[in-house]
Amino acid sequence: MAARLILPTLALMPSLLGSILSCCSNVNTPFLSLAAISNGHEVEAFVNIHNNVVSKQTKRNLLLLASATSSSKSTIPDFSGGFDSDRIDALAERGIFEAKLMQGDVGVLGDNINVKKKKTKKKKKGPSTAIVARTLNKEGVIKLDGILSASTAAMLREEILERRNSAYDAISSGEEDWRKYFADVLLKRNRCDLLLPFEGNKSLQMALHEILISSNKLTSLIQTTVGDDATLYELSSLISEPGSPRQPVHPDNPYQEHSPLYTVFIALQDITEPMGPTIFLPRTNTASAHAKYNDVSGRDAFLESSPSVAALLNAGDASLFDSRTMHCGGANDERDGSTRVLLYMSFRNPRATEPIGNVGSILPSVKKMTIKELRSKLTAIFQDDEAGDATLTTSGANDEIQLSAEKGDALAQLQLGISYYVGDNGLEVNHSEAIRWFELAAAQGNAHAQFNLGCCHSLGAGVPQPNVERAIQLFQLAAEQDHPGAKEAYDEASEQQKNELQSP
Repeated sequence: MAARLILPTLALMPSLLGSILSCCSNVNTPFLSLAAISNGHEVEAFVNIHNNVVSKQTKRNLLLLASATSSSKSTIPDFSGGFDSDRIDALAERGIFEAKLMQGDVGVLGDNINVKKKKTKKKKKGPSTAIVARTLNKEGVIKLDGILSASTAAMLREEILERRNSAYDAISSGEEDWRKYFADVLLKRNRCDLLLPFEGNKSLQMALHEILISSNKLTSLIQTTVGDDATLYELSSLISEPGSPRQPVHPDNPYQEHSPLYTVFIALQDITEPMGPTIFLPRTNTASAHAKYNDVSGRDAFLESSPSVAALLNAGDASLFDSRTMHCGGANDERDGSTRVLLYMSFRNPRATEPIGNVGSILPSVKKMTIKELRSKLTAIFQDDEAGDATLTTSGANDEIQLSAEKGDALAQLQLGISYYVGDNGLEVNHSEAIRWFELAAAQGNAHAQFNLGCCHSLGAGVPQPNVERAIQLFQLAAEQDHPGAKEAYDEASEQQKNELQSP
């Protein structure tokens, strides 16, 4: 049985703890891994919770729990006719073989980059955009921290999964061909590449504004590396479910002198090892690396000797890579994994004049505009009609969410509750407001809000005191909608209540 953290008035349910831990990729938070807890760290975790020394990261993991465990109950359609449909089993076997071949030297993306700095007495700053751009060109892949807020990531993730489920239903009913909604991703077994519309898609537009304007990290790098005329070539989302196999290592494009594309994968939830993070082989964006890879007789030796890194990202972090860099989607563990969703974009380098070698994952309705044009369009979309020239700020983004929430949008209410609880998107922590918005979303039947609210009542987080009876009611409502983890949380909360009633 899983270890229990006994609180003064509440036993933290092991299944709930396990679910929370599944969202955490940082073991330095008060909620440690189950292995760490069983090895004696439960005292530290207990003291932190008992003294209310709960970090923002821990609160974030709790409130984003619903989104991170969300999964599909729709029937996965038949993706027949795909480019790999006649060799899926062979490709899956190759992925397993390569995983064993390369398992001896796997690092973590971001840990392999060492930028030398001059000694200075001034306040430490991150490396300049020029230095990071040179690192990208040399390594072929870099990590970008926090280019999207966790709450916006959770909101977009929810919208993407709902859109995926609707597409699955339409295809399974025979009404539509799968190519209307999905790109032809390698190894579609429990994995899909969902194309995203831009016009009218407020969740996506808000996320892109944060990524390309509010953060500016990605924009600066694309402009430095490629220029203002870098063109949007792909706009889509990658979704892998437990049971999706590891892909064979591959580049997205054959080698040419200039990288044809720069692609960014943005994590919409924390990505842990069992979820099958993307594996990159740094410094394989070169002619010599491609020559070794293309030599089939020596490919195994090349892969075995090449260092690799896993993109273990927090929600809102990203990996930016040269499309010539070797990589693969990891295997999402059937037992310990969970739904992994990535938002991704690719920008075309106009100086790479040779054929790209693949069809971009983008809907025909999405205009292929330059990054400069895209930024201008996003600014215009979020302009305040009354002010005329007021562009979107963090406060403005929250005004949009608040307005939608006040109009009764349950998803906006859920996101606003998360933002208030963790102090995200420029809002100060206000637990009373967080609970109010969770209650409103839960009353509309939003299973994620019901589950989050149940967690809060179970832990006494944001409410005057723990209320197991109310938590049971909320877990039951979420379980009736097949929310992952809600049934187990309901059973254990009920058992806990029974034990408490029987106690003298």
